Amino acid sequence: MLVGILLVAALPSGGLPRRTAIAGGIFSAGNVGASLPVSAKKPLLAERVAQVDAETVERNNNGDPAKHLPKVRIDPSVTKVGVKGISSQVDVAVPHVMEGEPKPHWIELMWLKDASTSQVIAAKKFTSGDAAPPILTAYVPRGTECIPLIYCNLHGLWEGEPFTVTW
Repeated sequence: MLVGILLVAALPSGGLPRRTAIAGGIFSAGNVGASLPVSAKKPLLAERVAQVDAETVERNNNGDPAKHLPKVRIDPSVTKVGVKGISSQVDVAVPHVMEGEPKPHWIELMWLKDASTSQVIAAKKFTSGDAAPPILTAYVPRGTECIPLIYCNLHGLWEGEPFTVTW
């Protein structure tokens, strides 16, 4: 499956690039808080995961924690320089199956949110046919405190421990 990458940055005019209207794939944002285009028919992936997060009270209590709690790896040697300074590569993974038949069971969504603002930093949508284990790779500005989350189609929302991207 070909997965697209969508980078979002605020334009000087306050609008967003038209690519932000595309749903699905990978989403990595420097500025998620900007308003959405009125013409967008499908919610953006960032909106979808934020809605799942806001509407789900129960977390981490349905299923095996070893297979559902997100694992985070920060690689400070892999960096990018952007408008928010130096960003380090962050990998979020979970040792979970990605099965379609006979009983569909997979990770539908995986994302990182800013611990202080709850804004979505990066998100990825998966299908049952994707390779296991599901992995989200994002570049996160150093000094950002993040919370990793996953949504399993059978066992609901799982929230990992907060972490800070360090030098």
